[in-house]
Amino acid sequence: MARAVARKHSYKEEFASSLPWPLDAFQDEAIDKLDSGAGVLVCAPTSSGKTVVAEYAIFRALAEGVQVIYTTPLKALSNQKFRDFQKALGVETVGLVTGENTINELAPVVVMTTEILRNVIYEDAQRLRNVSYVILDEVHYIDDFPRGSVWEEIVIQAPAHIKLVGLSATIGNYHELAEWMSQNRGRIDTVYTDKRPVELRLWLSIQNHLFPLFGPDGGIDQRTWAKASEEEEAAYRVHRFRALPSNDLLHVIGELQKQRMLPAIYFIFSRRGCREALQRCAYHTLDLTSDAEKQTIDALAAERVRGLKDPDEMALYNRMVDGGMLRRGLAVHHAGLLPFHKELVEELFTLGLIKVVFATETLSLGINMPARAVVVSSFTKFDGVNFSNLTTGELTQLMGRAGRRGIDVLGHGIISKESDVEIGTIYEVAMGEGLVIESKFLPNYNMVLNLLRIHPADEAEKLMQRSFGQYQKLLAASQTQERLVNVRERLDDLEKVWECENGCRIRDLAEYYKLEDRRRVIRVELRRLRREAFPQGPPKGRTQGRGRGRGRRPQPIGAVGREINRLDEEGRTLLEKQRRLKVVRCPHFGDHVATYGEIRHLQDEVERGEKEVSGQFDEYARKFRRLRQVLVETGFLKDDQPTERGLLASRVYGENTLVVTEAVGLGLFEGLTPEELCAVLVMLTAEDRMRDRGPRPPRRFPTPGIAQVGRLVRSLYFRFSDLEKDLDEPNLRPPSHDYIDFAYRWASGEGLDTIPLPPNADIGDAIKAMKGLYSLLRQLEWALKEQRWPLADTVRQATARMERDVIKRT
Repeated sequence: MARAVARKHSYKEEFASSLPWPLDAFQDEAIDKLDSGAGVLVCAPTSSGKTVVAEYAIFRALAEGVQVIYTTPLKALSNQKFRDFQKALGVETVGLVTGENTINELAPVVVMTTEILRNVIYEDAQRLRNVSYVILDEVHYIDDFPRGSVWEEIVIQAPAHIKLVGLSATIGNYHELAEWMSQNRGRIDTVYTDKRPVELRLWLSIQNHLFPLFGPDGGIDQRTWAKASEEEEAAYRVHRFRALPSNDLLHVIGELQKQRMLPAIYFIFSRRGCREALQRCAYHTLDLTSDAEKQTIDALAAERVRGLKDPDEMALYNRMVDGGMLRRGLAVHHAGLLPFHKELVEELFTLGLIKVVFATETLSLGINMPARAVVVSSFTKFDGVNFSNLTTGELTQLMGRAGRRGIDVLGHGIISKESDVEIGTIYEVAMGEGLVIESKFLPNYNMVLNLLRIHPADEAEKLMQRSFGQYQKLLAASQTQERLVNVRERLDDLEKVWECENGCRIRDLAEYYKLEDRRRVIRVELRRLRREAFPQGPPKGRTQGRGRGRGRRPQPIGAVGREINRLDEEGRTLLEKQRRLKVVRCPHFGDHVATYGEIRHLQDEVERGEKEVSGQFDEYARKFRRLRQVLVETGFLKDDQPTERGLLASRVYGENTLVVTEAVGLGLFEGLTPEELCAVLVMLTAEDRMRDRGPRPPRRFPTPGIAQVGRLVRSLYFRFSDLEKDLDEPNLRPPSHDYIDFAYRWASGEGLDTIPLPPNADIGDAIKAMKGLYSLLRQLEWALKEQRWPLADTVRQATARMERDVIKRT
């Protein structure tokens, strides 16, 4: 195995001379730390030039004749970096490996998704023997579920000779992250800057006019505060005022144009909102480009369209995209778009030809698409459960696109004021601390199988203890222990200063409360039993005797009646015992109860704290053991080693690994055509969009074979799901039904422009589902070939039928 190359001299001067501008201070510091032989974690704002540090690592690796891997969390970002590095370094120098593409994988510089690098570490770590550097872009994604676990697996298990270069947005606890990385990798130095290369100026849009959020001294602008407060007061005086919008996007765009703040990204947190915004601009014939710019847009769009290989994709683009709005400098950008459409919008916007792009928040993640201004149309967004205000980290991420280095002197961030969001809330978020990342580490079936394939069971469990999640839990436990010291001291003082001239002691109060606690339990149980005996409520009126209220009411009989009598008797006995206690007759009984109540509260705090602390030490190891139990009971593990079926499952990554592998092992897919196999497998890879919103159409299957196997797959899912519920370990995702017909038609060769879309889905969602299916088929093809399973030929044919340019290119 290759060792770290001795760094005899720096390549910094030679590298710096190739840049269009001098190195920034943080870039210079990071390069020096790399030259010293350390790994490095660089935290800097979006678009500040973090990539320069990665480019130096690449420059150095090429000079030393070793390999370097550049990883990103998003396939689109990996594709973009691949194209950028190809232009800068040459086609032969750069390779790409994603779930859908493998291009020149032995090149000196290889761009991968983080999931692919994790898979390589598990499957063939020898492939990394000549790798000197691994660049982890967008490291703050460690806070993302479910992607975050992948970063932790890489940091823990990558070969020891590899130096890590982490690139992250500004995060508040970067020292915590670096310390954890250092524990696993050796020395990791940190470089932090919150200085943006282009100054950001924040504005508040009120009634279509822009007001500075902060004054020249950096403090709150009092005029803006007063103006916003006036609007809030009006909202309280006139009830309907709160529901009326304070800003109109057409007027806001006009204001941006007047103040020369274009091009701008206009964030709207829904696809429908983005589409409606573009429609309004079209209706009002808004035009933001010159004749020369229109000609350039036409030429670039025509050139890009000619590059499309599949005529159906070209036909779909021509049908779906309003070229007239592109010519006027207006566009939308969200995950539901045709990939080619998104790529064209990104290219035109980067060239300054698109003046306003209406985008969902996905645009703020990874893709390099800076603007002069960023508008946030709403300070609240739906998080899948309810509406909540933006956090400081989210606002920082959105505003990170404002300001183009080398072009703009100022970047502008505009927050649209809403009547139902108080100005104080906006300032609190705008002035708050940045993102603090929390580990989203979560062991899964693939992880358990792969670890047990490589390590003994006890060693695999210990690896759980090395996760960032465990590190943070131990830190929290340490802080909890410090607080418990204070609680214990307070408790000790209360017990020492207790005094009573009548000789009442703390244990007398303890006895009183012991009896009282039991009496409380009895009262609750009696209410329950009486409700059970008389479901319609207690009977009313007399049953015997004369006069109002006289006579006995009917009493419950049978076992319930006997239990009620027993509890009544026990309650009376306990009450008598309480009354005989000396402390009850003490004139200071009320004070004693108050003091002892505080003692009990502190005792509970100590008990809960100690229980919480003890639970922090092996939470992930316990989850590992529960997952291992599921795998043993389902036949994927035997004697802590993967069975033949377990080995297959270890090579198939995804939430429904067990269902896919079990179906293969039981031969459920045998006899299906390649097209039918695609239609069934997409149930286990795709996720229905808006599953819980509104009635869904009846399920229809393209062929009887798909219907039959689909039902068997669902029964398999429920069998595993029930087992997970018994162990309180839910991991599987319910099968999807939206894309069965789409996948069947796709694999059958129908044109993309003729296949009907599932309900509530856009073309981008459908293509994403097909890419997920294609990725699973490639994994299955390789795994089945390795183990010589009979289904391999059908899977190979299915993989070939799924291949289209839109899959391979994006």
